[in-house]
Amino acid sequence: MRRFWHVGLNVTDMDRTIEFYRLVGFEVVQDKELEDANLARAFMIEEGSKLRFAHMRLNNSPDEAMLDIIEWRDVPVTRERSIADTVNPGLCRFSILTDDIQGEYDRLSDAGVTFLHTPQTVMAPDGVNGWKILFAADPDGTLFHFVELVGDSAKH
Repeated sequence: MRRFWHVGLNVTDMDRTIEFYRLVGFEVVQDKELEDANLARAFMIEEGSKLRFAHMRLNNSPDEAMLDIIEWRDVPVTRERSIADTVNPGLCRFSILTDDIQGEYDRLSDAGVTFLHTPQTVMAPDGVNGWKILFAADPDGTLFHFVELVGDSAKH
């Protein structure tokens, strides 16, 4: 058996990030602090490094993939990342499927989330199917977007 399990996000402030993703609609499944030499070795981090991790999931369903959020402690940050980097190799975004993109935009805008643009509609060449897309960045600049299927795609 195989299934998509999680997306890992390194963050600089766990509490701020958890609150942000709660606004988006995720729930905390697990939140722990660890100092484990085997874990540090597996993640290629200096031994003795501490971390706090939280697993968050939409819809409180074990069938949903999780956000695996990690705040490393006592580990120097070695590079800056550019916000809205959707073309260079590596994780460029993750996506949340919704049936009401305008509702997500209104609700989260009212809560103070800043979006990179308003909901945009992109139609396929057939002119019948398409998507509405809405990009935002979390407090550390990780991009994600909401997608709403439109046309015949929304019926399946």
